[in-house]
Amino acid sequence: NPVVGYWDPLKLGEAEFWDNTNEETIGWLRHAEIKHGRVAMAGFVGFIVQANGIKFPWAPFNAITSTSPPEQWDQLPDAAKWQIILGVGFLEWWSEIRVDGTPHYMKGGKPGYVPDFDATPDQLPHWVGLNLYDPLKWSKGASAEKKQKGLLTELNNGRLAM
Repeated sequence: NPVVGYWDPLKLGEAEFWDNTNEETIGWLRHAEIKHGRVAMAGFVGFIVQANGIKFPWAPFNAITSTSPPEQWDQLPDAAKWQIILGVGFLEWWSEIRVDGTPHYMKGGKPGYVPDFDATPDQLPHWVGLNLYDPLKWSKGASAEKKQKGLLTELNNGRLAM
C-alpha cells in the first residue's frame, strides 16, 4: 500500500512455514490475503443486501422472514446448506489445482489466480458458465499498468472489508 508502506509487525515476511522456503511462505500468505479479502468483500455485499430485505423471490427463500444472517442460515433447508458448502469447497479445490498448466502460487505462480472454467472445458463434467474473474472478458486487453492498479485496488478493498 503506497499510503501505509510496508508494515509487517509480526515479521511474517521473514517466516518459513511448514518446512517451506521463505518465497513459498510469502506466496501462501499473499494468496491467503487475496482469497480472504475476496470472501470478506462478498460477505460485506451479502450482509448489505440481506439487511435491506432483498432476497430471491422463489422457494425456499420467499419463506425466510428473519433479517439476521444466523437466523436466515437456520431457516434454510439442509439441502441448501450442503449445496452452499459443497459449492465453496469446489471453488477452493478449483483454485488449488492447476489444470491449465500454470505454476502453483507456492511454486512461483501468481497468488490469487483462479483458473478460468473455460480454459480446459474437457476437465469439467459440464460447462460451468461464466468465469469467476472477468466473466464478460472486459479486461482481456487491459494494459499491465491497469491490471496492477486493479490488483492494488482489490488488495486495499479486501483489507478494508476484513
